[in-house]
Amino acid sequence: MLSGELEVHDVVGIGFGPSNLAVAIALEECDQPLDAVFLDRKPGFAWHPGLMFPGAEMQVSFTKDLITMRNPRSRYTFLNYLAEQDRDRLGKFINLRTFYPTRVEFNDYYAWAAAQFDKQVRWNTEVLGVGAVPAEDGGTELLRVSVRDRSTGETRSLLTRNLLIAPGGTPYVPAGAELGERVFHASETRERLALSFEDRSAPHHFNIVGSGQTSADVFMHLRRTYPHARITTNIRGFAMRPEDDTHFVNELFLPGFPDWFYRQDSGFRQKIIDDYGLAAHTGVSYDVLPQLYREYYEDQVAGDGSLALHRFTELVGARSEADRAVAGYRHLDTGATSEVESDAVVLATGYRYPMPIPALAEVDAHLRMETPERYAIRRDYAIESVDGFKPRVFLQGYAEATHGFSEVLLSLMPMRAAEIVQSIAENESVASR
Repeated sequence: MLSGELEVHDVVGIGFGPSNLAVAIALEECDQPLDAVFLDRKPGFAWHPGLMFPGAEMQVSFTKDLITMRNPRSRYTFLNYLAEQDRDRLGKFINLRTFYPTRVEFNDYYAWAAAQFDKQVRWNTEVLGVGAVPAEDGGTELLRVSVRDRSTGETRSLLTRNLLIAPGGTPYVPAGAELGERVFHASETRERLALSFEDRSAPHHFNIVGSGQTSADVFMHLRRTYPHARITTNIRGFAMRPEDDTHFVNELFLPGFPDWFYRQDSGFRQKIIDDYGLAAHTGVSYDVLPQLYREYYEDQVAGDGSLALHRFTELVGARSEADRAVAGYRHLDTGATSEVESDAVVLATGYRYPMPIPALAEVDAHLRMETPERYAIRRDYAIESVDGFKPRVFLQGYAEATHGFSEVLLSLMPMRAAEIVQSIAENESVASR
């Protein structure tokens, strides 16, 4: 303890979703005992709860779980989770003959793993800011993490030798869209439907914005849950396109790829991201696309007019009114504008990882930027820092531009976690304690 009896940890992690959960596993399995605590503003583990639709499948194989890619003998594998549920669960999953569990089941797997680290996690805890603790030599020895207990309002501080930031992406809201009771991001879909659309037999009109997997999942859930609803989907291009998970392209997610990608110059890296964006962004699972098309076709055959797909349509504004939502669009093929009235606008517009990170504002002077919008991130996922700054600040999810597509997906999470833990163990502030 330091003066004032503040806790001092080897690692403080912000967020306890799959990324930091993978780190907790890597810390447990590493050779060097390291003290870690994780902070999360949620009351308990939850992974995209607003998108937990019955029947929605994962887009990655179950082998890309929290640990299998790095240590298939670990007790934290998805297969071991199945084996621990009941006597027949593993055999029944094998009988499904699929590599793709449902999102609901994979979320239960994550929660099962997270429960084994409950003593290290402080739920309902909001991070207020991060400050530098000066060392005797004039540099920075530790970081002070200021937090607030969301249930009591109490504030306190923790000290750490390393900081690990993995809060997940920030829901992206297009310019002109005003969030409200009837305009919401897709990540809130389940909660909003339960709150405002309890009558599943009513002729609601839902207006979806977006063309990726989330848009498809929301569409299919609405179609199954509200059989008399109208659904309008608005996309910027001509068609929803398939996720590119073909064999050669999937080598973008081999364990050695981040090493190769990091060594390339920034222009070439950006070309790879532009050329193969459908491997990670905006693509819909191949087996879901025929289901979507059949829904539109059968609606047309029946003459119901319940479904509409508006192509080349860009959202320019959305607002909630007392009894409706109003969305404004620009039609990219003609330049014309229009408005669509509905009961709700669902923004399936993805997530962003904005930088600089507000929580790091007090230590920004110690951290290097590659561009005004992006930190300079080392191969070990730590932000480059000035001389004399001993703590390491690691980011998960923010380094697609330097490390590749696996940064924002689940594929190489165990490998990244192990690299971060190795770097923490080698950090002077930890090795010399």
